[in-house]
Amino acid sequence: MLLGGGLAVPAFETLLFVWGGTALFVAFLLRFVMTGSTVSSSVTTDIYTAMAANARRLSPAADHEYVPGSDGITLVAGDREFDATGERLLRTHDGLTAPETVSDQLSVLIDVLVNDLELAARATATIDGERATVTVTGSRVGTAELFDHPVASVIGVGLARGLETPVAVEATREDEALVVVAKLSEGQAESSRQGGEGVKASE
Repeated sequence: MLLGGGLAVPAFETLLFVWGGTALFVAFLLRFVMTGSTVSSSVTTDIYTAMAANARRLSPAADHEYVPGSDGITLVAGDREFDATGERLLRTHDGLTAPETVSDQLSVLIDVLVNDLELAARATATIDGERATVTVTGSRVGTAELFDHPVASVIGVGLARGLETPVAVEATREDEALVVVAKLSEGQAESSRQGGEGVKASE
């Protein structure tokens, strides 16, 4: 209508065309947003489980190490290298390199997992010597398969990126929880102790 008015009233054609174009853009945007669909957690789990199982067949070794490189963080499992899931999930979170201690980094990662990525309903973290343990409840992605699990991958990639050193990660299931253990070097653990070992829960 506004676009038609621009043709009928030449004196106001510029203004009317601008209004008309804006209206069409807003209408298109609203339609796109309102009709956009999300993928359910069960579908996401099925896709992840199948792909993780295929990757695990290539490298049955249980060891997971997230290694920094010139192109980002790579998952090394056995004698093979894989693109880490967490590398893509954290691509837009450059601020994760800012925290100075492991405790601070874990606090930020937990907040991202729960409140930003919404991969977990709740998460807590503790540091004991050379082990950082993240306990997650309400994982949005199933835990039947744990090869580069998105939650564990975010923890591994985030710590490897922040510490600028390889981080070994082990993920296990305990009752209804997903437990991710990151092994820290002596220097990393000492840095964490200097900054305090307490890590707040996020939910």
